[in-house]
Amino acid sequence: MPFTINQDLCASCGSCWSICPNRVVVKREGGYFVSEMCCDCGTCVPYCPTGAIGEGKVKVELNNKKLHYALKDKLSLTRDVAAMKFADKPPQGVRVEEGPHFWCAICGDIFDGTGSPVFFSAKASTCGGSAMIGIGAGKYSREEFDAAIEAEVAGEGKHFATKDEMSKARSFFPRYPKAFGGMILASLEEMPVPDLVLLPITGRQMSMISTAYTFDTGQIIMGYMGSALCMMTIAIPYLENRPVFSCGDYSGRNFMRLKDGENVVCLPYKLVPGLVKNLDRTVYAHETHESE
Repeated sequence: MPFTINQDLCASCGSCWSICPNRVVVKREGGYFVSEMCCDCGTCVPYCPTGAIGEGKVKVELNNKKLHYALKDKLSLTRDVAAMKFADKPPQGVRVEEGPHFWCAICGDIFDGTGSPVFFSAKASTCGGSAMIGIGAGKYSREEFDAAIEAEVAGEGKHFATKDEMSKARSFFPRYPKAFGGMILASLEEMPVPDLVLLPITGRQMSMISTAYTFDTGQIIMGYMGSALCMMTIAIPYLENRPVFSCGDYSGRNFMRLKDGENVVCLPYKLVPGLVKNLDRTVYAHETHESE
């Protein structure tokens, strides 16, 4: 537990509870406590009027190679864990995707263990999904855009009846404050400090994750269906620090090569260290130990 609250000093004003960006400060029996999901960000510290919040004895685990393999081991994942980070320009030594390509297909390569770190931008994007994940849209003529929508997106046998339904689906998700130059995509073990982590998971694995998340926070994980997989899984974890899961859409599932029974969960990276710890504390962990 990175931070702790000294109950003798705590005035129970709730400032830490209301300001925590990751919702990991909890109220119990009239007092406020920092849960194991704390990521050591320290956002709450300057808001405490009595100086009750201090560093704990154990620091959060931020070794992503360890986190990567801990997730695979504790969840019995058969595929790899992907990570992404927004950036305005490619870091030195990271390959720039020239395109045309799909964001979801790159994630699929990483899940399969065949991907390498890459900088992906709207310029390289084959579809309009780039506009839904914070990196802006590629540039097309009006004729090219309309032709692409008619061929792949809107109409009988497509994703939406008309463009109007496509636009309405976007209204359910928060807006990005800016269009980033692109994003870095890689496996979690190869990404120093990502923004988000994505996993292809089964129903049981999703239940293990959600149980670990709610175990000492009481928070729940919401699921989204009915629109583009990229839009449903990226905006809320990044902008609201909330995990989400989705079964995806037709194209997203195909390009990610999701198997029947697999969904995708997207986690804010700051929640991953606590989640890994809590996976050892829930009914699922006890079930595993009892069967050994």
